Amino acid sequence: MKREFYNQHSEVLGEDMSMIVYGEGGYPVIAFQAQDAKSNNFEDFGMIDVLAPFIDEGRIQVFSVDNLDEESWSDEGGDKGARAWRQEEYFKFVTDELLPRVHAWNNSDRRPIAVGCSMGATHSAIAAFRRPDLFQGCIALSGVYRTGFFFGDWMDENLYNNDIPAFLTNMAADHPYVNLYNQRQLVMCVGQGAWEAGVDDLRYIDGQLDRLGVKHWCDFWGTDVNHDWPWWRKQMPYFMNEVLNDIEAAAAAPAPQPEVKAEPEAKAEPEAKPAAKKTTRRATTRKTTAKATTTKKAAAKASDEATAEAEEPKPTTKRTTRRSTAKKAETVAEAAASEEQAAPATTAKKTTRTRKTTTTKAAGTKTTTAKATTKTTTAKAAGTKAATAKKAAAKASDEATAEAEEPKPAAKRTTRRSTTKKTDATE
Repeated sequence: MKREFYNQHSEVLGEDMSMIVYGEGGYPVIAFQAQDAKSNNFEDFGMIDVLAPFIDEGRIQVFSVDNLDEESWSDEGGDKGARAWRQEEYFKFVTDELLPRVHAWNNSDRRPIAVGCSMGATHSAIAAFRRPDLFQGCIALSGVYRTGFFFGDWMDENLYNNDIPAFLTNMAADHPYVNLYNQRQLVMCVGQGAWEAGVDDLRYIDGQLDRLGVKHWCDFWGTDVNHDWPWWRKQMPYFMNEVLNDIEAAAAAPAPQPEVKAEPEAKAEPEAKPAAKKTTRRATTRKTTAKATTTKKAAAKASDEATAEAEEPKPTTKRTTRRSTAKKAETVAEAAASEEQAAPATTAKKTTRTRKTTTTKAAGTKTTTAKATTKTTTAKAAGTKAATAKKAAAKASDEATAEAEEPKPAAKRTTRRSTTKKTDATE
């Protein structure tokens, strides 16, 4: 493994800062040290050893840097405003001076992954959450993220910008950083054993990221997992492998097409479904129309049949014949009554002619009525004949009326009307 020590003067901080570079290429990883430590801290506690497989395979290149915690977070007796400002200066050193050197050393413009344990986790998370445009993400192990842990209730703008729970609370869901967070690898882990003071902090951050709809990984290990290096040496390579796999998979994915015209074409596909539905509805309408036409034809046919049956000659003939027979019988009876005394023979002849005429117009019913009328006329006197003829006429009229009111034709007409109404309803 190639190892290079680098010392540089910081214009922002006004003092020299050291950096150790491990490896010759790969994805850049900036390692922040534990509280009050220098750049060799990561190596001294075995973290470079557990990351050696990734470094030797050329997957990562580690840049281990100094911190100035003794002038900011750890200086509990110092002026709080000066301490907060010193932390802000350190953050500017990282973004304005360290990052350009990392890019130059790594010979790439890839956004680094920020990693660290304990106070190093705090620095790495601040870098990733404050500048997701500059950092690809973080692996923060057992950090404390509330500034109140070091500053109490005191707060100013500089300290607020370094308090992750505070500024996430006030971040709106439409903040531009939310979209960037979703394109990054945000990994934070804490044990629940001895000396782990950041459990509640991480639970709160987890809830805020959920509220914002940010993809992230906040992992809570067991009650036997303490705030100590043996656990961090297990956690770091585990999470590093997951993060690198995620980044490499995203890099291997086909790049989206830059053509703007692709969007309308892609949106045109779902519109095919409504078109298909419209075609189906038209086809259904045609089928419905065809059914309606068939129903109309059936209704028309039924109506024609009803008309034909209504116009059948039997009921009409019966009514007409009987009414004509009754009237003619009355006429014959009256004529017979007036002429019987003078010319009985003529009455017989007239009655005979009447019988012949009645027989010609209505074959069955008229003949029977005429014969009955003839017998009655011959057998009885004029007064008796007239009464009989009137009774026969009344009987014939009643029979005609009864037949005219027979239920079958009326039922047919009612049924056909109902059928027509149903057909109209179907249409």
